[in-house]
Amino acid sequence: MPHRHLEYIVRPATESDLPAIQSLLQPYVTAKKLLKRTKAELLTLIGNGFVAEVTVPEDGTKLIVGFSAVEIYSRKLSEVQCLAVHEDFHGRGIGSELVRSCVEKAREKGVLEVMAISASDNFLRNLGFQYALPDQKRALFYQLKTRDQMNSEIDEE
Repeated sequence: MPHRHLEYIVRPATESDLPAIQSLLQPYVTAKKLLKRTKAELLTLIGNGFVAEVTVPEDGTKLIVGFSAVEIYSRKLSEVQCLAVHEDFHGRGIGSELVRSCVEKAREKGVLEVMAISASDNFLRNLGFQYALPDQKRALFYQLKTRDQMNSEIDEE
């Protein structure tokens, strides 16, 4: 995909984007940077998801080069999910714009807090995320299954 110089737009994801989103996420799932998702899970996420799209000037082809969604658990809590940007488009602010779109979607729905789990601490901190909310307790996690176990269960479905 040698189109790094192309301009992009961020727009709400649609069901018709599903095959392109699956292709975009696959290398990150293979590298164990993202959890594998079933088609049904992705379709649910797409409802509150966003894609970054470029248009190739030569032929008008539209390419999905980024995706993220906000999963809304309750009026109190939501989570940024499945953030992925095609490696040819890293460093252009696409991931930041996708996260900001998710945060704004949660704000529009009246959600109190948005969390994000990532190995890229500085990226999220630069977008205003903190390790703990002011004057609140910290989140601690207890892992019940590994990513490999989750992925093998999805493969069995």
